[in-house]
Amino acid sequence: MSQTPPHRPLGTRLLLSVGALLMGLLVGSVTTVVHQNVVTIAGAVIPWGLILCLIAVTGFLIGLRIVVQDRLIVLCAALGIVGMVFFLSQRSVGGSVLVPNNLWGSIWAIAPTLIATVVVAWPQLPERRRGASTTAVSS
Repeated sequence: MSQTPPHRPLGTRLLLSVGALLMGLLVGSVTTVVHQNVVTIAGAVIPWGLILCLIAVTGFLIGLRIVVQDRLIVLCAALGIVGMVFFLSQRSVGGSVLVPNNLWGSIWAIAPTLIATVVVAWPQLPERRRGASTTAVSS
């Protein structure tokens, strides 16, 4: 027995896709602003902003994939994240940038796209059968 995504009417699927796109835009904008934060501990620079942002993007996309079980909806959320990272990576009219040309900025420019690709492309896992595991009965 294989796990199939629930059948949804077209209007519901469209509404969920738009909501996922908007949430992706929100997650992408917040994480892009925060990703450059660092802390120095004993001379070592720890990019806590980048680490937390990558965890947030991964958790959001995987959680959405698990809950809705629909690649189109997750793809819309991923496009929102990647689109916002791209948009906020551009130089503003005043010349300022949110994603500078440094190591953390380069990782941030690439990693959300890779995470989104893996989460959207990941195959559906087969459903576990309830009686599949054997348990030892003590006598």
